[in-house]
Amino acid sequence: MKRVLSMILLVGLLVSGFTGLAVAAEGGNNSTNLPYYLSVTGTVTSVQETTGADGAKYITVSIEDENGNQANLILNEKTVYPFESEFSAGDVVTGFYQASGPMLAIWPPQYNIAVLVAGIPEGFSVKADRFNEWEDNADGYMLAFGGTFAFRVNDDTEIVLADGKDFTNGEIDGRRIVVIYDISTRSIPELTTAKKVIVLFEDAVALPDDITEVAINASDWPILVDGVEIEAPAASQTEDGTLMVPLRAIAEALGFEVSWEAATKTVSLDDAVKLTIGDSGSVIINNFTYVPLSYFRDVLQMPNAFAFEGQIEIHSEGERME
Repeated sequence: MKRVLSMILLVGLLVSGFTGLAVAAEGGNNSTNLPYYLSVTGTVTSVQETTGADGAKYITVSIEDENGNQANLILNEKTVYPFESEFSAGDVVTGFYQASGPMLAIWPPQYNIAVLVAGIPEGFSVKADRFNEWEDNADGYMLAFGGTFAFRVNDDTEIVLADGKDFTNGEIDGRRIVVIYDISTRSIPELTTAKKVIVLFEDAVALPDDITEVAINASDWPILVDGVEIEAPAASQTEDGTLMVPLRAIAEALGFEVSWEAATKTVSLDDAVKLTIGDSGSVIINNFTYVPLSYFRDVLQMPNAFAFEGQIEIHSEGERME
């Protein structure tokens, strides 16, 4: 049964002359500030699934506003859906896209969507931006990059990561955040107490050093070696936030011959690299040898080993990502 959507426009939306669609452009307290995300709103006219040249799956959502202006919203596996992830022709949707992202000079305009709002309950609004602690405010508000919106949390605010895991005790300062709220002020900046906060994963999370500030649960994250998901024991995390991964499964997928010497608790890789448990942060978890994810970069000299939008990747070829 087709849903009847009631979309509530955010305070301060300006109509962009580029597309004629409902595109948000904010000046903030400092008129030179741009929000991290802009948004575009319209009624869905078609939904098509496509496969890119890289083999990745994409969804193209064509929309049209009340004046007949058109746009294409490009969704991928990283797109976050605060409410409904299914929609059809006739539904009203709002897509948030990175303000500084590249734009193709094509018609209709095309946007790579980070957050797609569909099926929003009546009476609620959504804001997506990067937020920092508001230093000049003593009431605990987080201020958006654009400067025209700020939110705070209370004991009733639900705080989760993009995958739905609880993030109540996590650090949200400086993060990309989706704010779901109802009542707000008419001030500048607009103030509200969030009903729900969704903390988005960063495009790449440096490990293990920077991960200490991000409380994640990687136990169900897939592990990919050179782009292929492997069968492996679940990743784990130490109390200080270091991401630990199973050595044998990953090393064998990389082509190493792995052997174990029980007497000395030593792992050998191709008889060239030897690791005694305790060295390089290695530990035994459930009878498996685990090492910090950084071990594959720092010791085995793999070009890349990182956590990326809810998955763990190790590359044996390619340019090193800093």
